Amino acid sequence: MRQGSEGKRSFGNLSPDVLPFLFMLIMVILTAYNLLFSTLNLFNVIKIKSSLHNLDKRLAEIKSKNDKLENMLELVKKDPNTYRERFIREYMQLQKSDEKIILFDDERN
Repeated sequence: MRQGSEGKRSFGNLSPDVLPFLFMLIMVILTAYNLLFSTLNLFNVIKIKSSLHNLDKRLAEIKSKNDKLENMLELVKKDPNTYRERFIREYMQLQKSDEKIILFDDERN
């Protein structure tokens, strides 16, 4: 005994018109769950993007500082005596015996 095509298309008491609506409802619920409660939910993604932005800014600052130090190293390699004296005068605050040093405030800029 074979069933007709009508018997094969029904899912229990559900009519075929309800199945697309049920499928869409399940998809909306799963999407909302994933956006709000999964490991990489919406809030964690925002935090990660904020952290990434801060790290990019810090990386740019470090690269800039590194470039300045590399330029200074090249200058020191070209003329070491001048920069040795400059280092002694500025950082160690040493002076010659007949010389006076006047310190200025760097916050004028």
